[in-house]
Amino acid sequence: MPIITKTFRYILRKAGSPFRRARLWIKKRLGWLGIPTIESYMGFSNGRDVFISGNVMEDKGLEKPRPGQSLRSNMLAMFKRYVSDEIGGVRVKVSFLGKYEIVETNELGIFHCSFRFDEPISPDNHFEEVHFELLDEVVEDQGEIRATGEVLVVSEKLSFGVVSDIDDTVMVSHSTKTLKKLKLMLFKNARTRVPFEGVGAFYRALRKGIDGQRHFNPVFYVSSSEWNLYDLLVDFFEFRNIPAGPLMLQELEHSIFQFWKSGGGNHEHKLEKIRFLFSFFPKLDFVLIGDSGQRDPSLYLQAAKECPGRVKAVYIRCIGKAHKNRQTLEIAREMEKLNVPMLLIDNTEDAARHALMNGFIAPASMPDIARQLEEDHSFSFTDSFYSENEQVIADN
Repeated sequence: MPIITKTFRYILRKAGSPFRRARLWIKKRLGWLGIPTIESYMGFSNGRDVFISGNVMEDKGLEKPRPGQSLRSNMLAMFKRYVSDEIGGVRVKVSFLGKYEIVETNELGIFHCSFRFDEPISPDNHFEEVHFELLDEVVEDQGEIRATGEVLVVSEKLSFGVVSDIDDTVMVSHSTKTLKKLKLMLFKNARTRVPFEGVGAFYRALRKGIDGQRHFNPVFYVSSSEWNLYDLLVDFFEFRNIPAGPLMLQELEHSIFQFWKSGGGNHEHKLEKIRFLFSFFPKLDFVLIGDSGQRDPSLYLQAAKECPGRVKAVYIRCIGKAHKNRQTLEIAREMEKLNVPMLLIDNTEDAARHALMNGFIAPASMPDIARQLEEDHSFSFTDSFYSENEQVIADN
């Protein structure tokens, strides 16, 4: 029977909740605790300061979804995302451009690391590699546990950055309809989840801006989805050709038996993350994109009030109940007093036209947006957001 080492006792003390502590102890004693792995999250830098984060957890054993993957496989993958244990209280060595820091994971296995450089890393936007190494033994004979990630280095020469929500802004999620949301989470995967029409091309156009590819505008995704869904979201962006960017998600606060509450809560953490981005990139203005289903409009209004002149435009996708859209119209009038244009949009084309008129995207990007709108519209998706007779169909 596996021995409970001094290191593992410390891990148990850092586990936080009694339930999490008991589950780790049982899995360790029975030899069920899997090999740990490091999940690296895309970091970012303003040229001198660097912010990096990641997670140490049991290897979930997940692979990228295959075409035609079965309903059972989708359900099993979602189950693994929420039952694999995070490992708190272990040390991770983070190495970046000749510097390194040793950090400790919190009770949810998450770690953060910062670096400061006296000279600018580079005048241009680009990606740099960051390397991770787990320094503590979690299970016997685990061997070396290493990982490599990316850091987005953002140039000071950019026109703007983009902060976007994900659920019901980029990806159809039915966040305000619990049963429909649960069906999507259980029965769909990164290949079969659906983006809103034209989103991929519009975000590519915003990323490209009007100056071409050399100084691409960064896109940050701030969402109330949990870190447990990180791999699904990254794969979704890849499959749908949506620009990659740092994801700033929410730590899992409720029980794994309430995973269907993913994306819920009061969403105040989103405002905190937006404040952090505005502070981290003091010379960068932002375009904010969200939806009317939850609290994006009011959070964006607060950000515009706190950082006058830093918000170039706000695009809000209209979803949910009519009274919420009326409230959003009231917020739009408040935005107007701050000289911030806020558009309530029914489709991506409306936002693209406004972005074109205001110099956020180039005229050359419009044909790509129109083409994607047509292609997306031609697809017969079973989980169309506005379908009243939705059926969940298992892939054969």
